Amino acid sequence: MTLNPRRFQLLIAGLLAGATVVVVRLAYVQLVQHELWLSEAEKQQETLVPVDAPRGTITTRDGLLLAGSVEKVAIYVNPKRIPRDRWSLVAQKLAPLVGRTPPQVLAEMQRRNGFFYLAKGLSPEVVEPVTRLNLRGVGTLPWQQRLYPMGTFAAPVVGFVNAEGQGQAGVEASCQNLLAGEASLVRLSRDGKRIPTQLDEQTEKPGRPGFQVVLTLDARVQWILEEELARILEEVGGKGATAVAMDPATGEILGLASLPSYDPQNLASYPKETWHHRAVETVLEPGSTFKPIVVAAALQAGVVRPDSLVDCSGGGVQVAGFFIRDHARYGILPLAQVLSFSSNAGAIRLALRTPATTLDETIQAFGFGKTTGVELPAESPGLYRPLSSRSWSALTPAGLALGQEISVTALQLARAYAVFANGGLLVRPTLIHQVRDATGHTVVAGGQPTPRRVLAPDVAAAVASMLERVVTEGTGKAAQVAGFRVAGKTGTAQKAVEGSYKSGRHAAWFAGFFPLPQPRMVLVVCVDEPEATYWAAEVAAPAFGRMAARLLQLFGHVPKVEGVA
Repeated sequence: MTLNPRRFQLLIAGLLAGATVVVVRLAYVQLVQHELWLSEAEKQQETLVPVDAPRGTITTRDGLLLAGSVEKVAIYVNPKRIPRDRWSLVAQKLAPLVGRTPPQVLAEMQRRNGFFYLAKGLSPEVVEPVTRLNLRGVGTLPWQQRLYPMGTFAAPVVGFVNAEGQGQAGVEASCQNLLAGEASLVRLSRDGKRIPTQLDEQTEKPGRPGFQVVLTLDARVQWILEEELARILEEVGGKGATAVAMDPATGEILGLASLPSYDPQNLASYPKETWHHRAVETVLEPGSTFKPIVVAAALQAGVVRPDSLVDCSGGGVQVAGFFIRDHARYGILPLAQVLSFSSNAGAIRLALRTPATTLDETIQAFGFGKTTGVELPAESPGLYRPLSSRSWSALTPAGLALGQEISVTALQLARAYAVFANGGLLVRPTLIHQVRDATGHTVVAGGQPTPRRVLAPDVAAAVASMLERVVTEGTGKAAQVAGFRVAGKTGTAQKAVEGSYKSGRHAAWFAGFFPLPQPRMVLVVCVDEPEATYWAAEVAAPAFGRMAARLLQLFGHVPKVEGVA
């Protein structure tokens, strides 16, 4: 066969052209696109893994650690990266490291579709033996374990986190963004089969530890509240109890107790209802603790003066065809004694004489029917139907005078009584004292909006004086503290269940402030469904008195001795 020279030349030219294209393309890839293809190669050899930053601490203002984190280790397994015939071997080697049997580990691998954590919260000492196993699809990563060293103490305030480290209740939830910090990104090398190894770990992007949240709570105040609530529940029984201690001038909450409590470290052992904070989530009718608000509205409207006399009708009052009984056959009483004797008829007559618009405006100005804005999740606004809702009946003013047709939280009531204690200003309750970074520098200082005036100073002072007489001569005598002037009001509220009041189910309240004439603390105590006795004068008032006595001593107040200047 004779080779055609022309065809041979064309073949050679084609081969040379093809080779030229290959050489040019290779040069372009190696020189021009070098960085692009290097990046693609690294993507196949490496992976970025987010690693959570240490979660910030939660402490009281006096330095008690309520929640913190410790660095532990998590062992991960990815069955997809492990040949199935080696699963039994992997399970056998991992079992002793995680405290399980090989069949248990194998079962866990069989029911998973991919990457999962076999165990979390392990000692860092486990890293070395896992690395020595040199198992594909198995490794360790840092893991932050949340600890609550004080157990049940202040737990409903602190809250807890879930398995992913997300706040689910309390300050842990409300301050999630502050506490969580920013995760770092760690670059892990991968072998030829793109399986992560423990080799060549490097931080691609540094994270930021969570901020430290310092609460306004004073650990000593909180302890006194919880101890006294536990005592009263032991003495009289009950569904639960709560107490609020607050600075009336600033709104700073020094104590916020809710019993029964729970241990955030062992949630499964406690009923879910204990996870809620009674002071901000439980709403109850306030009973006679609401009468001072009605008196304040009447004074604001000018229908009575502090020295006025009130006709208490000698045992009851007729309203819209209903006869409402009083506690006793009171006749004409000075306005102050309407409160000190807690006369139902007297309070109703005041409510009926006060223009409905003024009564409604005063109740709303005190913040009822709205959340306080405290830094806790799931806060209830309570239940109040304003006049504008057109749901008022002829009985509504009388019901409000008795602390009915309205439900409040203990924190709402504490804020209301702070108005009487501070001269007429509505403050916003707060739990956050400071927020600090990991070095201890303050990044957010506790600040309060300017208090809003809701009562004239003389009206607030007049009601405060009447509330002092409740303690000295009326239903609140058990709240007295020797050597100190205390003001407050009892409230025994029958609980409404499914639209009607149930016999034997009550809430016992006492709300007050001390020491006069310059109150430094507002204190509210509520016992839900006390059993041995339900009268507030016998349940809540004594508990208030014991708490007040201990708190006054704690803060160094010196009692005044009669006859000594």
